[in-house]
Amino acid sequence: MKVCEGVYAYVWKGHFVNNANMFYFGKPFDILFDPGLKDYLDVRFEEMKSDGLDWSDIAYIVDTHCHPDHFEGSLLFAERNIPLCMHGEEIDFYNKMGPAFFQMFGMPFPKIDFNISMKEGIWDVGGAELEVFHTPGHSPGSISVYWREKKALVCGDLIFDQSVGRVDFPGGDADALIESIKKISRLDIEYLLPGHMGIITGADNVKQNFEMIEKYYFSML
Repeated sequence: MKVCEGVYAYVWKGHFVNNANMFYFGKPFDILFDPGLKDYLDVRFEEMKSDGLDWSDIAYIVDTHCHPDHFEGSLLFAERNIPLCMHGEEIDFYNKMGPAFFQMFGMPFPKIDFNISMKEGIWDVGGAELEVFHTPGHSPGSISVYWREKKALVCGDLIFDQSVGRVDFPGGDADALIESIKKISRLDIEYLLPGHMGIITGADNVKQNFEMIEKYYFSML
């Protein structure tokens, strides 16, 4: 689904499988965020085709974090020599805790080499800029990526529509999650693109969601 010029959202609507939302930033970036579970990539590719996109257009894969419902499909792109990008702390976490974490979900651990170790700051992609924010809490190296021109933020499992990311998985940290939410709440966001549930459009709606999260969730974390 085209959200605005250059920004596409593929919201997971399956009720019996926990798969992540997938997002695509088009030209000049050609970045696919969080491919999700590999068994459902064919469905995702068909959704992209309906928007006039093709997997061969993809220049980078960015994983907001290494949980299988966001990350597993990245293996297909690694096999096709498309660069994989993840925050440096999340890469370390994946290499140390990944085998046990994947075992929790009854899945084999895929050993993989990441092409780009990301960090907070400006990411120059072919002369155009995105802003990367380290937003730990759900996992140690979670990131959110902001396209300032479009006022669009991909935030992984940091915050959702009327909810927040879990902190009871290995590497979760409630205090860090709160601070990360506070940090991104200061951005001018027109399109909030979370890892699950629906997207939030409109600056007023995004602001109201942050206010609701602070009021009802911060005290429970």
